[in-house]
Amino acid sequence: MTGTLTGTGTLIRLILRRDRVLLPVWIAITALLPASIASATTGLYPTQAARDSFAAASAANPAQLAMRGPIYDASVGGLTAWTLGSSLALIGGLVSILLVIRHTRAEEETGRRELLASGVIGRHAPLAAALTVVLAANLLHGLLSVPALVAGGLPAGSSLLFGLSTSAGGWAFAAVAAVTGQLTASSGTARGIAIAVGGLLFALRSLADTGGVGWLAWLTPFGWVRLTRPYAGDQWWVLGLIAVFAAALVAAAFALSTRRDVAGGLIPSRPGPAEGTLPGAFGLAARLHCGTLAGFAIGFGALGALLGVAARGLHTQLDTPQFRELAATLGGADARLSDVFFTFVMYVLSQLVAGAALVSALRARAEEAAGRAELLLSTPVGRLRWALSHLVFAVMSPVLLLTVLGAVAGLTFNGDVARVAGATLAYLPAVWTVAGIATLLVGLLPRLAAAVSWTALGLFLVVDLLAEFKLATGIILDLSPFVHVPAMLLGGAASPAAPLLGLTVVAVTLTAAGLAFLRRRDLMPSA
Repeated sequence: MTGTLTGTGTLIRLILRRDRVLLPVWIAITALLPASIASATTGLYPTQAARDSFAAASAANPAQLAMRGPIYDASVGGLTAWTLGSSLALIGGLVSILLVIRHTRAEEETGRRELLASGVIGRHAPLAAALTVVLAANLLHGLLSVPALVAGGLPAGSSLLFGLSTSAGGWAFAAVAAVTGQLTASSGTARGIAIAVGGLLFALRSLADTGGVGWLAWLTPFGWVRLTRPYAGDQWWVLGLIAVFAAALVAAAFALSTRRDVAGGLIPSRPGPAEGTLPGAFGLAARLHCGTLAGFAIGFGALGALLGVAARGLHTQLDTPQFRELAATLGGADARLSDVFFTFVMYVLSQLVAGAALVSALRARAEEAAGRAELLLSTPVGRLRWALSHLVFAVMSPVLLLTVLGAVAGLTFNGDVARVAGATLAYLPAVWTVAGIATLLVGLLPRLAAAVSWTALGLFLVVDLLAEFKLATGIILDLSPFVHVPAMLLGGAASPAAPLLGLTVVAVTLTAAGLAFLRRRDLMPSA
């Protein structure tokens, strides 16, 4: 009789082979980043007085508090932990979600899981293998970051705690993905739910640090990662909260897995419409995308509401000399301080919208890998028409999500819906560029499209982070489409149109090239 975990080792080796490029790149970047930031901090703020001044300015900057939380200690180690704590948890969580869904729900959706199950593979082996690899990869990048930090003169114990806390952020969201992968038969929907949960938990931590409700930080993994306080008291016991959270969700995922059929989800799929009610390829695409899009819209609406509520109480906190100086550099001396706050926050949230756009842009490849596209194209539907039916959602979904995000944020902040929503839409060309990259890869390198597209988005996040410490300048910095969006978007002056037009041209060019390549290559059902 086959045990439920039989074949786990074999599947682990398969995952390692399939992700032999993505895993090392992710581990290397996240392992080397802390030492680079520590070195940059030493160079930029060589004295304790300079670090104290920076910490005071950051404490008076609500946008910095929203993104990273308070600085617990103004040492080199404390500033490094403050800079990277939430960022590495966000990046690690995103990668962990993608990998867990890729090797569990996506395998079922394409039918490969059923083929494996016909051999000597236990029911829980795929989930166990995926979690083992993802948890080990998170642990590895956390541990590998420690020697370089210690070599830079930072305490070994605190450096180990910092490495483990960044690993724990990935563990938490790997567990979230393990649960969402049991809920729905669609890998895109499962991925979208997990990302939306991550966004809400990040917003909860931001609200805790900016809205005077610090106890909320104890309700989210992003808060726990910060509250381990490496280099500032070393609260090791907080790691236990993350371990309990992850263990509980993993146990729930395995329990839920036994209650559903292979290739099915706990949330039943709706029955197909009767003949004549589905208007062609675009109607089919709408049915495939709308559930995921609705989930994202609800999630970003909630994020906007949290942002607006948090910003309402910041009028006095924003009025500091440091923040006024920052406002002047971004939008001129007359820039409204709340505008600067929204600019910072919307910059980060627009990158989350880009993740949602990637889900839509890669859906055509998912349909192709599952073999369903080949069936559809055997009808009078042409290849370009089929591709465009999915592409229209990659183009329009960020329009909807940015509008919902900005409109709800404006409504809950000061009722100025049009101004805030219009400002968030300025990030649309940057988001379209990310979707254009995915479309190009679907046409040119279909087998690598998902992995490379998500890696590119992760690298954009890393580049933006490095830019703050002047570790990324010139050509490297210009690679991120988000840095080309004009900084002061909510001010009275009109934003420069040239950068936005240039990004739009790049997005259109990438998309057109991807469609051209797609028309000329063979379909590739296998991933």
